[in-house]
Amino acid sequence: MVRVAAIEACERMLSPGGCRFRLARAAAFVVFFLLAVPFLVGSVSGMHPPGTLTLIVSTFLLQAAAAVVGLSLGLHPAAVLIFLSSVAAAVMVAILELCDLFAEHSPRMQGFLAKINAETGRLHSLRRYGVLMLIPVIWIPGVALYGAPVVAWLFQYPRPTALLCMIAGWALAVAAVMAAALGLVRLAF
Repeated sequence: MVRVAAIEACERMLSPGGCRFRLARAAAFVVFFLLAVPFLVGSVSGMHPPGTLTLIVSTFLLQAAAAVVGLSLGLHPAAVLIFLSSVAAAVMVAILELCDLFAEHSPRMQGFLAKINAETGRLHSLRRYGVLMLIPVIWIPGVALYGAPVVAWLFQYPRPTALLCMIAGWALAVAAVMAAALGLVRLAF
């Protein structure tokens, strides 16, 4: 079992302070991608701080549909894509770390993860290619930004690969929303 084994190894090999460092590193990553990158993109694009905060909150509430808000604020589509992807990456990492934190302290959750690992371990194709399912899963409204990291964590996919697939799916969803908002979908059909 990858995730629970990693947590147990962290507790055995590192002091509790070492595990706290891991959480502090994740928190710094979240703050960087949730605030620093969006404010940098916003300032380069000529956006005022209240507009930047509006777009961050819109991303939390509207998920990929927040691209319409970004376009209506006058941002270039590439800036909207970078902005929303940065906020999404921060949310994904935060959810994955919270899941790890809960599993650290819950023997019941560790048992649940062991059952999932046993079931999925028998299906080689699911272990090998299942992480690709995160690309279309993140398009599902309501599940998208908040559910896909939980799915990745439950199936214990390698974190870098899972994040890459989720961000790729997120970028495709944002691009589709922007294409619809800009009228490009009507030109294609």
